[in-house]
Amino acid sequence: MTTELGTLTLIGMGTLAAGSWLAVLWRRTGLCGLTLLTVVTSICLGYFFWHVEKPLPLTLDRILWGILVVALVADFLHRRPNLSSLTRADFFLGIFVIYLLISAVSVFFLTEVTSGLSRWLFFYAFPATLYVAARRFGDAPFGQRATLAVFTALAIYLSLTGLAEVFGWNALVFPRYIADTSITDEFFGRARGPLLNPVGNGFLILIGWTAWTILTVQAAPARRVVFLLGHGLFVAAVASTLTRSVWLSAAACIVVVGAWMLPPRFRAPWIATALLMLLAAGLMAGVYFRELKRDRHLSAEEAARSVQLRPLLAAAAWRMIQERPVFGFGLAQYDHAKLAYLEDPTAPLPLRQARPYTQHNVFLSLLVETGIVGLGLLGCFLAASVEVFRRTWGNPSRPMSLLALVAMVAYAVNGLFHDVSIILDMNAVLFMMIGLAVRESSGEISQTAHSA
Repeated sequence: MTTELGTLTLIGMGTLAAGSWLAVLWRRTGLCGLTLLTVVTSICLGYFFWHVEKPLPLTLDRILWGILVVALVADFLHRRPNLSSLTRADFFLGIFVIYLLISAVSVFFLTEVTSGLSRWLFFYAFPATLYVAARRFGDAPFGQRATLAVFTALAIYLSLTGLAEVFGWNALVFPRYIADTSITDEFFGRARGPLLNPVGNGFLILIGWTAWTILTVQAAPARRVVFLLGHGLFVAAVASTLTRSVWLSAAACIVVVGAWMLPPRFRAPWIATALLMLLAAGLMAGVYFRELKRDRHLSAEEAARSVQLRPLLAAAAWRMIQERPVFGFGLAQYDHAKLAYLEDPTAPLPLRQARPYTQHNVFLSLLVETGIVGLGLLGCFLAASVEVFRRTWGNPSRPMSLLALVAMVAYAVNGLFHDVSIILDMNAVLFMMIGLAVRESSGEISQTAHSA
């Protein structure tokens, strides 16, 4: 009891000390600064950097999340939202998050398993909060500039850290837990970053690389040479993830960014040329990529086996979907529900081999856990977001739409090979970027912008 009281006292003192700085940040930047600080803290200084379990499970980003929620409530009371400005993306995301909560709660009441509630809280409610916050400042020029600057700086940090990981320069890796194999040795030897996952790391680098590209175009001609040199760092960083899906998503994002920025008469030739080059490179390097040794604790044969297991995981998911197609097995219940299907001796494939693995496709995973309803709501949300990109396509004054489009493409491509929804902060960054794009394209002008 004394220890817990001392921990609470220290947390309280730290919160008060940090509160004064947060108050300054709030006065100068409003929701924009607090939202970006929360995201960056969640990525770089999350659970493995600092946490306490008792008397309350707390991390730095959870504390900031609570402060952000309070700030949002205060902002709504100060600037009442215009209900006529709500979009289809807002509606479908709200319904999606509520449906997932119902799915998690139903599992809890039936089995008393709390994994669904935890998944909902940190992987969907937290991202939804960031989406709402982004919808409040996404059209402000300062918010756009700050977002570009923050994600560019984040990508530079992640790139340098990733290269240090690959070359074994652990003294240059910060936070230190990234190079600590006692936490987890999975993906060790790749550029896994503070998320400890090369897919999540590559996803963030691609968004920052896009922000850097936007700044390159916006820069004065005399400075563009310096900006162009920076692109080499991001190429090396993406390569250092040693992850096929990240490379594929990077190629897709390059095609999208080029098509967005080039004049209309060059877009079709650009897309056709890029696709042909990608197809040729894939055919020539396919065998090498399959047999590539990537992790220091994983042989090339084991890496090849991970590819062979994906059809088994898909077959297991299909059997589960046929059992409960509409509402699924419940949020975060795949790993528990799969056991009965993998042990089925009548299965035509050796599904038992997939027992240690989680689902490797985000769409199949969501379909198994939440059924057609859950996947359909996510699809409607993403489709409504695509409509935003269609309206703003090629518009240089809409940089947030390009960032959000790149985030969606990278998320979807990686999601075909991994359950990216359970990788820390991928949902959070995706939802925030879409919120920024929706606000930017809606034509809303905040009272804060007027007063400025």
